Amino acid sequence: MDYISGIESAFKKYIGEESIVDLRKSITDKPMILIAGDQLTGKSTQAKRLADNLGGSFHSVGALFREAAKKRGISVAEQAKLLLVERGIDVQIDYKTCQVISGFNIKSNLGVVEGRQPAYMGSYMASLGKENIIRLYLTCSIREQALRFLRREAGEAAYIEGKNKIPKIDYENLQSLNTEIQKLEIDNRDKIMDEFIENQNRDDDDRHRYSGLYGFDYGNLDGYDIVLDTNEKEPDAVFDKILEKLEISGFRVN
Repeated sequence: MDYISGIESAFKKYIGEESIVDLRKSITDKPMILIAGDQLTGKSTQAKRLADNLGGSFHSVGALFREAAKKRGISVAEQAKLLLVERGIDVQIDYKTCQVISGFNIKSNLGVVEGRQPAYMGSYMASLGKENIIRLYLTCSIREQALRFLRREAGEAAYIEGKNKIPKIDYENLQSLNTEIQKLEIDNRDKIMDEFIENQNRDDDDRHRYSGLYGFDYGNLDGYDIVLDTNEKEPDAVFDKILEKLEISGFRVN
């Protein structure tokens, strides 16, 4: 089963038989930029900047997840534990993501949606007739992700030490990278790396869950129109490159 039919089947099962008809009716010509990416690539930062720069509105799938937890009266962590046993949670959030992508309630020039799966939901909406969608993925090596995590959790000095001492190679797994990080003289090094590995494992769990639910891997770059390497690039440089790529793609802002 291809992922388009997988999404449609899940929507009909968990949202209702009329859910697809309702989505199709909600479609507008509002331009949409859909942003996903590896961890620590600055997806939210870039999405917000794009919305501001282009006169659009910013929408976060993570915010939809937090909103769903609040309605249930549970914490985000508690809801995350339910995802493997209550498949409908993911489906309800993804359906709401598709409603955003339709553009029906967006009053600004365009919408910018950031999250792990919006591009593939955008592809589904395109199958229903939605046009003027651009799907963007920000990539980053596992080494660079670790360095950015060190900067966030331990400061600029830790980032610089890691950048200078961790060999610039393609690491096959987290364990081989962790071996190099253990050589650094950084306070709370073990705690920081445990948190980094936990984040990476959570992302792997999410990808596996989406594959089982719909039949797609949101890390498969074939599902995107623009793939941008953010390695060793500061946020301003990444933003400028995104604008350049959007212009080259012919993406139209109403």
